[in-house]
Amino acid sequence: MIPLPRPARTLAGAALLAVLLAGCASKQSAENVPPPQSTLPPVKQQEVSPQDRAQLHAQLGAGYFERGRMDVALEELNEAVKLDPANARAWSVLGLVYAFLGENPRAEENFQRALQLAPQDSETRQNWGWYLCTNGRARESIPEFEAALRNPLYKSPDVALINAGKCSASIGNVAQAETYFRRALQVSPGNATAAYNLALIAFKSSRFDDARGWMKTVMQETNPPPEALHLGMCIERKQGDAQAELSYVSQLRNRYPDAPETKSIATGACE
Repeated sequence: MIPLPRPARTLAGAALLAVLLAGCASKQSAENVPPPQSTLPPVKQQEVSPQDRAQLHAQLGAGYFERGRMDVALEELNEAVKLDPANARAWSVLGLVYAFLGENPRAEENFQRALQLAPQDSETRQNWGWYLCTNGRARESIPEFEAALRNPLYKSPDVALINAGKCSASIGNVAQAETYFRRALQVSPGNATAAYNLALIAFKSSRFDDARGWMKTVMQETNPPPEALHLGMCIERKQGDAQAELSYVSQLRNRYPDAPETKSIATGACE
């Protein structure tokens, strides 16, 4: 997400300079001298533009969306587009919110509005690509991710690369998916999500040594998710390392006792 400019701060009042009168005049005459008058113009309070206010609301809306507060996100984003109808970021996040709520026609309407306003905006292209991928249009999503990545100033290329990898894998293009995940690690070394997906591809291809190697990066995370621990368990099972397998099993049971991955331990399913 693109950071927003801070709201303008209210300027403090101007300080007046005290003038010390010196000379040989008597104390009485010095006290009768009127104080000097300031010739400085009064300082006006700086106003915050509607565009800056809209940008702040868009930022807040994006934050609430990420925390799952869709009701508040909608309030903030609608206020943003009311203040500045040209704020592409607000329209793009509105698309994400409506997609999450299952209101796809409204989601697409908002995405298209954002794309019309900022066709070169990488974040908008990435968001639209992810919407396409998660709504059965994965092949259409890849060009959108590529468009996002063409911008050398894009601050989160790893996001578009990882999503492009996931979407490529979903349509069976495993080689392309692996390339995207490797590129994600190049721009974001130590990225656990990219490493997990590479480990998963290697495991499914029976490249168990490669899969174990990628899992080392995943396990540097403080709290690896249950699907990662389950994959690690399965890799070690295929490698015949019972002690390493037991380590993953223990972590699953201790950290995620109610997760589906933990409940599947009893069945021994690893495919």
